[in-house]
Formats: sequence, structure tokens, C-alpha cells
Amino acid sequence: MEAQEFIRKEKGDKPILAICYDFDKTLTPTDMQNQGFIQSLGYDIESFWKKSNVFAKENDMDQNLAYMFTMIQEAKGKFDLTKEKLQNFGKTIKFFKGVESWFKRIREYGEKRGVRVEHYIISSGIREMVEGTPIFKDLDGVFACSFHYNGEGTPDWPVQVVNYTNKTQFLFRIEKGTMDVNDPDVNTLLPESEIRVPFRNFVYIGDSDTDIPCMTLVNSKGGYSIGVYNPESNDKSKVYKMIAERRIKYYIPADYSENSEMDRFIKAVVDKTYLNEKIEAKYLSCKNEYEQYRHDTSDNEIEKANLISALEDCTNFRATHMTVKKLSKKGGWTVAQANKLLRIALENSQVKWILADTDVKEFYETVLATAGADVALAEKVRKAINP
Repeated sequence: MEAQEFIRKEKGDKPILAICYDFDKTLTPTDMQNQGFIQSLGYDIESFWKKSNVFAKENDMDQNLAYMFTMIQEAKGKFDLTKEKLQNFGKTIKFFKGVESWFKRIREYGEKRGVRVEHYIISSGIREMVEGTPIFKDLDGVFACSFHYNGEGTPDWPVQVVNYTNKTQFLFRIEKGTMDVNDPDVNTLLPESEIRVPFRNFVYIGDSDTDIPCMTLVNSKGGYSIGVYNPESNDKSKVYKMIAERRIKYYIPADYSENSEMDRFIKAVVDKTYLNEKIEAKYLSCKNEYEQYRHDTSDNEIEKANLISALEDCTNFRATHMTVKKLSKKGGWTVAQANKLLRIALENSQVKWILADTDVKEFYETVLATAGADVALAEKVRKAINP
């Protein structure tokens, strides 16, 4: 099979905060199909889902595949189930308060704080319906169930099925920027510095058990898992269950309007992300510098450096003699090492007091022989050795 090239999203020069959302009952009060599509088939909502779930059970079938199949079958003879038709149903979807202005508003807030905010839908709903909503233009990615369309423009096969267990793969795709669902690089282990969105910069917002794998993953890796509940019913039973089971750390009413609790919380996360990434940047700089040092420096030179540091920290004569004994087996001092050893002889009282001892004196005479060593330091050590 010919190798395929995939485009990966670039990391950029700003920290990225990836906010990932379930759709049904997270951004909208009920399932998307319940808001016009099911009614257009002549079904009431309960009957449609019962038929779909029974079909799944009888055929040992994934429930999402079952509802997609039921959508196709029940539309036959009633209307052509085209992509455009599904997008039109998406236009009728009603959202929780503030959702339609939310994505742009939070993105703009991030820009002011030096953080790039990205918004992703990870849903078991229908992608084509999401495409018809007014929020689609404000999203950075949509991972959802979708159909293949035949020459007549009607569905004949699913091209993507998203269920609660495979939702997590899309978090890893966002993490690495491997957005194409066929890109195998999602499984590639990347150096920390090349990770596009570290999990500490993930927010996952969902409402129920189907979000638990994603919530648990984000939660376990230092991100922010948020359970939402309908502010009208104020029913917190699901979020109480999720927090009791440590699936989430936070729960917030699904009100996305400006200055709502959700608005204030996510803006605080944006602020924290900016500060955290400055700190992480320093950590990576130190780590990379050390790794370069470790790559460029032999084990023998590292051992010499460690012994010199040990001598500098000696607090008793026994430890000083033991360290000098180990150092005496090394030799071949660089100018920097020699100068440090000379300063230790003058500044560490344990070393200074025993400079005239035979073993210490012999060791320091080899150090004094180092070409290029600091003349003034060397002269002071010679006087201390031979008062």
C-alpha cells in the first residue's frame, strides 16, 4: 500500500488551550435528533429510540450504528436523507444560553491573554447536523458520526462512528495535531517539547456516563474535566455521581453566557494556562540543556564533576578524606575544574584544615600542576599547603 502523507497542525509560538465538548445535553438541552428530525419521520422521541435500541440489542450491534441505520431506514419513502437535509435539521437545534457567542468570546479572551484557545466537538451525534448549526464556523474540529453518500446523494454507509470508548483517540489526535482519522502518527511517542497540546492544557466538558473515558483521561493527566447540568432543572444527580467516582473535579451549570459561572471559570483556566506555560517553558529549557550536556559529556567527566561537588559539600574530615581519595584516581583537570578545586580548598573549612595532610597535599599538588589555572588562587593554596 502506498504511504500516505498527512498534514499535522503546527504547534505555533503561543500555548494552546484545547476545549473539547460533548454536544447533546452539553451544549444543547437534548439530543440533536430530538429537535425536528425524529418528528419529521412521524415518530415520537421515545418510540424512535426504543426501536433503535431494540435493533441494536437483537443484532448485537453498536447503538450508534443502530441509530444511524434506523435514521436511514425510517427516512425512506418520507424524504431524501441528503447531507443538505441533515444540515437543515442542524439549523433548528436550540442551544443552552450563551452558546452561540461562547466560542468566539473565549477565543478572543485567550488572544488578549497570550493563549490560543481551540474548540472541538467530540460527539456521538451526527456531524452533518453540527455542520448546519451557527456554531460550526467557530469550531476547530468536529469528531462525530457521519455518513457516506452514494451517487444519488443519500446515505449508504457510515464513514465514522464515535462512541464513548473511542472518543479518547480524538483527544490524542488533538494533543499531537494528527487530525486526520487515518493518520497512524497518533500512536507515535513524541518528545515532550514537540507535543502540540499537553494534556494539562485540555478542558473536557460533558454531561453523562458516555463522557467518562474522556473525562477520566483528561483528569488523570492534569487537565480540567467539567460536568455540566441543565440550569433549568438544576438536576445534579449525574455530576454528583461523576465527582464521587473521581471522573471530574468540577461541575457547572450549562450556561455559557458572559459572566456566567462557566464563563468566569474558563477565563480563569485561560489565565492559569498562560502562567503555567511560562513555568513549563523554563522547565523544558533546563531539561533540554541538561540532556545536551549529558549527550556531550562522558561518564568519566560527569563522575569528576559530581565528586568535585561532593568535596565542596563535605562537612566532616572523614568524608573529605574519602572524597579526596576518589578524586585522586581521576586527574586530567580542566582549567575550570582546577579553579573550582582551588576555591574549595580555600573556602571549605573541612578541606582547608587538612590541606597539609599527606593525601590531601598530594592531591592538590596535581591540581596546582594544571596549566592555565588561576595564578592568584594557586598561590594562596600553595601557602596553605606549605605554611
